[in-house]
Amino acid sequence: MEILIHACCAICLLEPARLLRAEGHTLQVAWLNPNIQPREEHDRRLDALLTVTELLELPLTRLPEMPYQPPTETLSADRCAYCYRLRLLPIARLAKQLGMAFTTTLLYSKYQRHEVVRRVAEDIAADLDVPFFYQDWRPRFNQGQSHARQLQIYRQRYCGCEASKR
Repeated sequence: MEILIHACCAICLLEPARLLRAEGHTLQVAWLNPNIQPREEHDRRLDALLTVTELLELPLTRLPEMPYQPPTETLSADRCAYCYRLRLLPIARLAKQLGMAFTTTLLYSKYQRHEVVRRVAEDIAADLDVPFFYQDWRPRFNQGQSHARQLQIYRQRYCGCEASKR
């Protein structure tokens, strides 16, 4: 299967990319993360992703940034759902245009609201009639973190938004 994988960051891409390739899937990576604040942090994560996609020889598409205006200043399921939808909707549209399924590395992080990510992605997939590839990669979280340390890939300490940083 051809899969467009949304990457929230470099370290979260390592293990899912390895597993998907081992299953025989063809991957293309997409970057769209206007939630990552401040701008220096956004750029640092993008630089790390560029390093990883080059290392893994994966094509990377950078989607145009968009305004990020969360519905609340506090960290909540509603705020996270807004953020997931903001990023995954353009990814799913691109996947449909390319004739691919889509997924996201947000399903790898044990710090994300996994069921909210899944529900948002499934809703988008149904609305756009595009396949969503679901896999729970959280059990492999420590292996990916270890791999990132070995490669000396930048490892951030928060989701990306100011609310998660606080």
